Amino acid sequence: METIPKSNCQKVGYIHKPHGIHGELVIRFQEEYYETLEEYPTLFLEIDNLLVPYFISDDGLRFKSGESVITRFDWVDSDKKAKDLCGLSVYVNEEDVIEMEGEMTPHELVGFQLFDETLGPIGEIDDVHDYAGNLLLSVEYQGKEVLIPLNEDLIVRVDEELREIELRIPEGLFELDDE
Repeated sequence: METIPKSNCQKVGYIHKPHGIHGELVIRFQEEYYETLEEYPTLFLEIDNLLVPYFISDDGLRFKSGESVITRFDWVDSDKKAKDLCGLSVYVNEEDVIEMEGEMTPHELVGFQLFDETLGPIGEIDDVHDYAGNLLLSVEYQGKEVLIPLNEDLIVRVDEELREIELRIPEGLFELDDE
């Protein structure tokens, strides 16, 4: 089984659920990868922490919305095979990613300094997690990992040049146990 290093790939979404009984799957993806998926790149599924290539059948992709697509992979031809793939992360080769003009992706925030509107500096963003379309920033704060929701309504400012983002962080997220 051929694999590809994760460092050469970009996570675009995950396998949400089977569609029908003939092995089709619904893939939920981040909106900024719509054009990338439209070009039919080989998709890589994360299985046992390895990226395994899956080739899209001749049927191609059928977009349901800006965030989900129905697809069929070669060799996945039954409901059981499709169910076995549910929940797996979907990646594309970084070389296949089509950047949307002028729009910054959430994953580009890794390494940015995070500021809270009230508390001031919080720390450096270590990772961006996508849980079914809900984006969370991972930051170490007072020695503990804190996950902070990323939502357009919470953004106060983004300074790409200084690599800073300021959010209106919900109260209570930084109340760490003193026990």
